[in-house]
Amino acid sequence: MIEQHTDISASQVVNIPIIDNQEALTSADGYILCGPPPESLQTQCNYKRLRRQVLKKLLDVDASLPSGLRLRLYEAYRSPGFQQQLFNQHMQDIIEIEPNLTMKNSYQRTAQLVAPSRSFDGKPLCPPHSTGGAVDIEIVDKQGKVIDFGMEIQDWRTVPSKLCSSDYTGISSLAKTNRRLLRSAMLQAGFVNYSREWWHFSYGDQYWAYMQNKPHAIYGRIE
Repeated sequence: MIEQHTDISASQVVNIPIIDNQEALTSADGYILCGPPPESLQTQCNYKRLRRQVLKKLLDVDASLPSGLRLRLYEAYRSPGFQQQLFNQHMQDIIEIEPNLTMKNSYQRTAQLVAPSRSFDGKPLCPPHSTGGAVDIEIVDKQGKVIDFGMEIQDWRTVPSKLCSSDYTGISSLAKTNRRLLRSAMLQAGFVNYSREWWHFSYGDQYWAYMQNKPHAIYGRIE
């Protein structure tokens, strides 16, 4: 039985074999609404890029939403190097908040929300966003305003981590409904959701393979 709350960097996930189908990256620009570019210059040229089949599935999701609502891409591809920078930054946050943790425990705590590009002992890993198969997604209304999800994606580093969880109950009824709407539409299209982040969905990566009980992932790390 698949554990729904398995961490994205758990050993049973990162040890799943990868047979990359060599599907090319493409840009979502002009097909799916895209949010403002991330603050980091290192990822501004990449954040709209994703695998072609992932884009096709997002188009299906966009078309399935109730009238007046649109899917908006917050971020897709990140290079392994940039992903590791994000990991290191968040790990420093964890260390400052909980200075008594061992380095290994700090690593494990960080890996719950930011997938590392290297294991604790230095082995290369395949973080979902570095495969082109993972997307951070939100829904906007007719005015282009993000509907109520109980928080903004951009605030993930500053809000309590429990608020990021897909099934967190301490939010308004409207926010719960909107999270369920997004999750249901994305799952219907074949994506899987990472339960610690209501906005994170993936297809084809190791986490998808784990959650779908597939023998291998179809998307690997893209340098």
